[in-house]
Amino acid sequence: MIMKKITFSLIGIFTFITSLSFSQTYSTGVIELVNNGSFLYTAQIDVTASLVTLTLSGPDNKYLGLGFDSASMTAGKDVVIWLNDGTFKLTDRSFLGVGAEPALDAEQDWTIISNTTSSGQRNIVATRLPNTGNTNDHVFSTSASSIDLVWSFEDTSTYTLGWHGISNRGFTRESFTLSTPVFTKADFKIYPNPGKTHLNINLPEFNNNTHVEVFDILGKKIYSNSLSTLNNKISVSKWHSGVYLVRVSSGEQSITKRFIKL
Repeated sequence: MIMKKITFSLIGIFTFITSLSFSQTYSTGVIELVNNGSFLYTAQIDVTASLVTLTLSGPDNKYLGLGFDSASMTAGKDVVIWLNDGTFKLTDRSFLGVGAEPALDAEQDWTIISNTTSSGQRNIVATRLPNTGNTNDHVFSTSASSIDLVWSFEDTSTYTLGWHGISNRGFTRESFTLSTPVFTKADFKIYPNPGKTHLNINLPEFNNNTHVEVFDILGKKIYSNSLSTLNNKISVSKWHSGVYLVRVSSGEQSITKRFIKL
């Protein structure tokens, strides 16, 4: 009987640890790849044991590219490119080297979940498995880690996969940090969205270190305040119409959602 109790206890502990690991989300948060007053290009990568969610937001009249685990167009490295040449898709590709057009992969692993535009800004959400098993596809870590990202967007407005120009490309190294279950995108709610006179921010749980910042489409901070209750209300009647980024931070965790002012 004692052995059975120990066995059942170990099974229970293993089940708890397994379920906990599968519920964990590691996120880069919103990364500002470029914010130069003319263009805003951001990315966010969220990883669980079973899913990678990529969120891209950039100019609606240009291709958008993001390469993984690379500081340049290193041959063999994984890259995704958003094309709006009539195909409206996020293409899964591999670098062939500097100056060469990245090649389409045989398997197109990304699935577009959301594709919207507002005020000249396109917002794309796509998902795939952390490990597709396909050659050249980056394997995303399901633990705290870092990743090198190389990015570019089109120099012209023709959706041609040509030279991106001198200033329309760059490199960044970002960290994946653990998102706590009590502070997730699903729980953090903003409404009405779109809105005209006010913005409600509802939190799943309150602590004394919760803060909100709002940025306009050019990256200028237009609002900042502490959140003192679970249900908060902000007047937006004097804001200009357009897209805003609402960032709520709690400790080391931060989540950003997009708000449209009518």
